[in-house]
Amino acid sequence: MCYDCHKEPSLRDSLPNRLVAATLYIPEVTRGYEHNQEIIELKERGRFSKEYAEILVKVLIKEDIDISDGVIVPIPQTKAREGRTGPLALADSLSGLTDLHVRECLSFNRPVRRQKKLHKDDRTDNMLGAMTAERWGDNSRVLLVDEVMTSGAAIREGTRALMAAGAQETIGVIAARDAGIRSLEHAGVVKRVEN
Repeated sequence: MCYDCHKEPSLRDSLPNRLVAATLYIPEVTRGYEHNQEIIELKERGRFSKEYAEILVKVLIKEDIDISDGVIVPIPQTKAREGRTGPLALADSLSGLTDLHVRECLSFNRPVRRQKKLHKDDRTDNMLGAMTAERWGDNSRVLLVDEVMTSGAAIREGTRALMAAGAQETIGVIAARDAGIRSLEHAGVVKRVEN
């Protein structure tokens, strides 16, 4: 459990049924951690989508999550980009590995700001009630895809919209979980050394 969910139990109730991530995104680390640059490349240009999809399929199987049934739904992007980048690129690559169809059924129902420079509370306010999902046939199981989860606001809002449209189970599938130093300390991955 990340530091934020530990500190704010109310966040736990609004997340998908399950959530998996391929790696960590640690913005405070500027050298020696190649995943940060890969995630930026995935977000901006769609690069590394196949590699992260392969890792995610292995993680889903290891976590005993059935990938033979359902649909893949990418989180809509707050900034228009040229081509298939970020969640769209990752969803396409996951589809190629699982034979699940991609449904771009989530959309924004009002203007939202880019999440990148917003504080955690502002991210939640920015996304609250901002998405609508089209109803679809009998596919009630959704793999909800995003490239980075920072505050969880987009995943929570996507989950809310999909459940309102009839999804029975939502599994968050993330290339990277943004893990600040505080979260890593909480998880015991790093230890603060006092001088």
